[in-house]
Amino acid sequence: MQTVYLSLGSNIGDKQAYLQEAVNLLGQNSAILIEKKSKVYQTSPVGGVPQDDFVNIALKLSTTLEAESLLEVIHDIEGKLNRVRAIHWGPRTIDIDILFYGTEKFREEHLTVPHKELFNRLFVLIPLMDILEEGFEYETQVKQAISKLEGKGQKIIEIPEEKTARKRIENAVRDILTAVGENPEREGLLETPERVAKMYEEILSSQKLTAFEEYKLFKIEATEQNQTILIKDIPFYSMCEHHMLPFFGKANVAYIPKDGNIIGLSKIPRLINYVSRKLSVQENITRDIAEILNDILQPKGVAVVVEARHMCIEMRGVKKGNSQTRTSFFSGEFEENRETRLEFLESLT
Repeated sequence: MQTVYLSLGSNIGDKQAYLQEAVNLLGQNSAILIEKKSKVYQTSPVGGVPQDDFVNIALKLSTTLEAESLLEVIHDIEGKLNRVRAIHWGPRTIDIDILFYGTEKFREEHLTVPHKELFNRLFVLIPLMDILEEGFEYETQVKQAISKLEGKGQKIIEIPEEKTARKRIENAVRDILTAVGENPEREGLLETPERVAKMYEEILSSQKLTAFEEYKLFKIEATEQNQTILIKDIPFYSMCEHHMLPFFGKANVAYIPKDGNIIGLSKIPRLINYVSRKLSVQENITRDIAEILNDILQPKGVAVVVEARHMCIEMRGVKKGNSQTRTSFFSGEFEENRETRLEFLESLT
């Protein structure tokens, strides 16, 4: 077993939730044993890129994985948690670095250990000091670096460790039940906070995703004539961002391929699931379906029509049951060619 020290940071979205999930995913690997976790720190960003403050922790773990294999596990976890490497030193949902791998040293293209920026980053050193084994080879160097960097502009403060996202939702549901005059301790409601938290995890599962990646492209023979591909009456369910009440209905999606590029038919319903499983409004869902399809395929044109019922209209306010809201978005041939657009709209009747 090899002793390894990791640094973890996040500065997008629910920062502590990303850190907690990264720790969970590391702990699920049978070749990794998490021994210690540092306190939680809020730290100012470095690198000159305008962005929010980070939340940082450090981990001590034991592993049977070789350094390169551990790095692959880390990159896989970062991918699952939507890490985007678009800007060096830029914002990220999660950042995991190997600080020490035992006392070994690596100077390879993708792996430098001890980490090359370790002794220049107070936000790494302070959490590391919480868990560093006494007598560790680099202990003195870590302490000296902390003394040198303190007061040099890198702000770092200890903050309370938050409960998991699910626990915070459960607590909020209990508060709501109490506020509306219910007793969250009565038998019928005892498990309601947990059920609601699990429900939100499911129906808002796209909330923390940054890009639609669940698709595959195919090539067909390109033709001179425009060929319209249409999938209609695709059911969807979403949550209104104004009242957090459901709205639901059907989406109709068509596109005209360019250069023979098409997307797997089952991926369009997956795209609709992706855009609808977050707090949104119908207008945004309609536009997002079209724009993502445009980005993926670069087709000659895209048409999207969405029809839905809104519980914020039917259950509250004007209370008009069975009212339908229709939104549409057209681009390319569907926007520019009236005949093509009418042909699509007629096919929906």
